Order: sequence, then structure tokens, then C-alpha cells
Amino acid sequence: MRVLVTGGAGFVGSHLVVRLQAMGHFVSVLDDFSTGRRELPSGARLIEGDVRDSSIVRQALQGQDAVFHLAAVVGVPHAMARQWDSLTTNIVGTLRILEAIEGEGTPLLLCSSSAIYGKTLRVPVQEEDDVQLGNTHVASWTYSYAKLAEELFARAAHAERGTRVKIVRLFNAIGPGQSGRYGMVVPRLVARALAGQPLLVYGDGEQTRTFVDVRDAVAGMLLVWEWGRWGDVYNVGGVEEVRIADLARRIIALTASRSTIQLVPYDQAFGARFEETPRRVPRIDKVRSLGYEPRITLDETILAVAASLGAAEEEA
Repeated sequence: MRVLVTGGAGFVGSHLVVRLQAMGHFVSVLDDFSTGRRELPSGARLIEGDVRDSSIVRQALQGQDAVFHLAAVVGVPHAMARQWDSLTTNIVGTLRILEAIEGEGTPLLLCSSSAIYGKTLRVPVQEEDDVQLGNTHVASWTYSYAKLAEELFARAAHAERGTRVKIVRLFNAIGPGQSGRYGMVVPRLVARALAGQPLLVYGDGEQTRTFVDVRDAVAGMLLVWEWGRWGDVYNVGGVEEVRIADLARRIIALTASRSTIQLVPYDQAFGARFEETPRRVPRIDKVRSLGYEPRITLDETILAVAASLGAAEEEA
């Protein structure tokens, strides 16, 4: 197939591009490089531009058989500092994609996020559960509302306009090639461990996450693309829930670092009125029914992140 990947220069997008190429597909990438890397996989066609620009989107979509839409403003600190861009890139960008494919009939896989579940206390959370987002005056919920709006527009397009769309909600994808520049916890902590610096853990460290290796996440996305139902949504995540304080300890042990752990209050790290999700654990029965199973352990992924950061440091 001829496949367009928006945000294909980003962390998850670049891994998806490599996998699609390995499957024999011809891949085009639409990216504005606001966060992505310019080193695209060999053979990928680049369209440099903003996903909010309807003319660029229509140009990128010409002749494509499928679209994987990943373009977004990512990272909590980044989204909080750029709320307008976060909202418009996610919402307007998705609208531009939906408008462009409506006349072409091009099928779409929309990459959403576990952030849409907000601070729900139900754990593990499944696709049909209610969401519980925070006050709109709290900037840390900007990204969550934007991703939720994306999903609503996509599902409305499917229900009312016959658009062929499937949605995946990724749960904390991590892995080689990920940067801590935008606040991603694992590469940020690993980089500090490799440098022998204190590992900064926000809050009390009792908050938990369930990470998934990006290579498993991409495999899950492709299973949804191949076998998922049109108009439906699927959690794609891992299976091991870990406290962030314990994550920091594991990183120190795995990297043989002499670093210490330093707790940083949320208001010091992010400013006043920051809100954090206490637990984020997916129920993945639905995507498992399509043949998905996360295979790469958290320790293996941490070591892969350390190796990629070390290699990047050597190249620099």
C-alpha cells in the first residue's frame, strides 16, 4: 500500500514508518518537525508542513491508500506551555484529515491516548468506561481534552459520514529513540542516571504507570488496522504497573548508576494547580482478541533506552 503517516518523524511515528516499510509498503511522512527528528528512514517520502494546513494535507493525501494519524503536540510540560498549539494541532489537524479523506474514501487509523481517561479511579480501565477529566482552568488537562475531541470527531465522521476510521489509545509508549526533552519520564530519568545526576521524581513518587515498549505498541496498532472494527476504539498498552519511585530505583540498578532520587513537588516542577493521574493501567482484553500480546519487558526497554541515549551521546 501507499501509506501516509502524519507525525512520522516523531517517536512512535518513526517506529511505525520503519515497520510499515519492512512490510513492503510505500510510506510518506507529513511532519512540521516541531518535535520530530529530520533523520527519516531511508526511502520514506517527506512532505514538510503543518497538519492544520488543509492544502498541505490534501497534497499529502493524494494517491494514498491509508492514513495513520499521529501528529500531535506531545509531553505534559510541552502541551502546558503551548496550549493553543496543543489544542489546534490535535483538533484542527484531525478535522483537516477527516475533511480530506471524506471525498477520497481513504481509511484512517487515529492514534489517541490514555490521557483521555483523566483521573478516573477505575483500574484497570477499559474502552467503554467513563472518562473523568479535570477542571478546564487546569492547564495539565489541555492535552486530554484535545485527544478526547479528536476521538469524538472521528467517531462522528464514521457514524454520520461513513468515514472508515479505527482508534487506538496508547498507554505510555517508551523505547529506543525517545527523547526526554519534552518531559517523557523514562528517557528523562535514564539520561540523568547515565550522567550520574539525581533522578527527579515529581510528587511523592507513588503515582503508577503501565508502560509499553514502542515496538509492541506499533505491533498492536497494526493488528487494530488489520483486524479491528471500523468506528471502534482499542487500548494498546503493557501489563506491568509500576510506581514511579520504583521505576527510578530500577533505572539506577539497571544502569549501574550512583545517582540518587530527589522528590520534586508538583507545584515546583509545573507551577500551581497541576493535577496528576494517580494510576494509569489499561485493560487490553479487546486488543488481545485480535492477537496482541506485549512481549518486551520493562527492564528490556529501559536497557534499550539507555543504549540509544548512550549511542546518541557518542554521536554528538
